[in-house]
Amino acid sequence: MMGTTTTPRKARTATATAPRSRAKRFFAWTGGLLLVAAIVAGVLYGPELIGLYQVGKQIDTIAADSVRTGGPWPRATDACVYCHGYDGNARAQTYPRLAGQPEAYLRKQLAGFAAGTRTDPTMTPLALSMSDKEIGAFAAHFSKMAPLPNATFHADPARVARGEALVKGGSCTACHGQKLEGNGEFPRLAGQGYDYLRDQLMRFKDGTRRDPMGAMAGVAAPLSQQNIDDLAQYLASR
Repeated sequence: MMGTTTTPRKARTATATAPRSRAKRFFAWTGGLLLVAAIVAGVLYGPELIGLYQVGKQIDTIAADSVRTGGPWPRATDACVYCHGYDGNARAQTYPRLAGQPEAYLRKQLAGFAAGTRTDPTMTPLALSMSDKEIGAFAAHFSKMAPLPNATFHADPARVARGEALVKGGSCTACHGQKLEGNGEFPRLAGQGYDYLRDQLMRFKDGTRRDPMGAMAGVAAPLSQQNIDDLAQYLASR
């Protein structure tokens, strides 16, 4: 009979442990490389990552402030952005700037659109669709917004000077505030859109817009077109 060859136990053990040793070394090297890469990435990109984290926190804060002042999303007031600008600061001169208008004035105008005492092809149907609670919420929302300078308007100094003289001579500040910032049911005129101001003064003059007290009809009636243009120039530039 032919004899069988038996592999020594030590040889078999060495053969089995060799692959495991290589695997351990491989994972150790891989782990070390990953650690080094993480350290290098932290050194190179750490400031940017911290900056992104801080920006994220700022966005969360801004969103929380927005919800606190304007209510949860979605908000009906966001429909006003297209005409009246973000937070009520319209950039186009044809639309009124709602930011910082007295709450009582905004409430009264919305109620007027709903009642038909004031008309507009856009505002009338919008106001008719709103409840009294929604009208109050709209008025409160925009009255809290900070009015920004009318930066898109470029005034004519000579016309502004003539308009200022008309404002002082007409005692506009008695109703609209010392800085024309608005007062109760009287609107803020400072920084309003130039074209909007001209249009409203002409409407008061021809009777297509009325105020319950009748004061504006008396103010606008004797104004010439140049007077109206000069007044609008001055008010828009404030």
